[in-house]
Amino acid sequence: MFGIRQRSGRFKRRGILLCLLLMIMMSILQVRYYAMSGSSGRNHWEKFSWQARDIYNESQSSGLGFRVNNDGRVKQHIAFLKVHKAASSTAQNIFLRYAMKRDLVVVIPHVNKIFYPNIISTGTTVTSKNILPPPTNRSYEILCCHVIYDRIAFERIMPRDTVYIGIIREPFGHFVSILNYFRPKEVLDINDTLAVSKYLQEPTRYTKLNSKSYVNNRMAREFGFPSDLYITHNETEIQFYIDKLESEFQLVIIVELFDECMILMRRLLNWRLSDVFYLKKNVKNELFEKIKFTAGDVDRYRKWAVLDYALYDHFYQRLLNQIRMQGPTFNEELLYFKRIRRDMDFFCNPMPGVKKSGVYHFHASRWNPPFIITEEDCKYMNIGETAFIKEIRFKQYGL
Repeated sequence: MFGIRQRSGRFKRRGILLCLLLMIMMSILQVRYYAMSGSSGRNHWEKFSWQARDIYNESQSSGLGFRVNNDGRVKQHIAFLKVHKAASSTAQNIFLRYAMKRDLVVVIPHVNKIFYPNIISTGTTVTSKNILPPPTNRSYEILCCHVIYDRIAFERIMPRDTVYIGIIREPFGHFVSILNYFRPKEVLDINDTLAVSKYLQEPTRYTKLNSKSYVNNRMAREFGFPSDLYITHNETEIQFYIDKLESEFQLVIIVELFDECMILMRRLLNWRLSDVFYLKKNVKNELFEKIKFTAGDVDRYRKWAVLDYALYDHFYQRLLNQIRMQGPTFNEELLYFKRIRRDMDFFCNPMPGVKKSGVYHFHASRWNPPFIITEEDCKYMNIGETAFIKEIRFKQYGL
């Protein structure tokens, strides 16, 4: 009897141990699964994120490793969708500097250079009639001037391995910037001391639903949203088009998280940290006197700018997921980038009474080899986009 109880006790202990082992194994598998997918079951995002690899691999022959995208190659074929009043001139300057330093071919508008040489079109996509042909025996490599997005049209002129990058900002802030820069008559000519609020109370009284006005879901317009969605606001079709954009754009820069996006872009393209240095451009802080808002205007605008908000909300969440997928090294690199970019800003735009030296040296770090910033670098970070495009146009075509 005693022997039976003893054997029964051993079986129970073995059973408990076996259960504990199974639970531990299941926990390990679950952790590995979530680590691989980057989310608790939200695999929809997985294919649109990339994992950071070794940031600084001393075993490489150069002693400087920047293997952070999926295949380790430096990406030099870029289609950047330059959206009006969304910090796009700041971002464009990065691509133009990169192209100029490496003799890459930029898509140049086919317009008289005394007008708007940085605009391919504000109403249509790229065609053989609105861009200059590439120089002899060359192909386009960088597209970053204003134009309406159309995937098929872009693919006709850009290489197959092109990386697609867009940019958007918080829609109400975008609306304010549009008002301040373009000063649209349909809004500011309203005979009311609170013209903007009056407009937002009944926008269709002043702007047709299918209008291509800059105050009518302009970001969505430049991303090529189908025209019928401006009238129907069909949620299913809006999401269908946004899903299409998600499959086509590897990165959509969110202006409110610009530095974060620069680190993501550097990793995606396998560029050096100095390649994504920037100085803010076309920043206008003072509001035109007729631009006044009242409580409720933000909510009214949200009801009007349905497409812009759907676009922004979706890609904001996607960006947060992409950042999360980078792991702990991302925030370390971000903090370092913010710090050295501030030094670069002080060097390029010294405060009154501070003498600028000819060169500023940056030490090597986990994120970059030693590099320098010169006065010429500062010149091209500060140059206006129109002047920059004219210079590249002359370099490529002698025009």
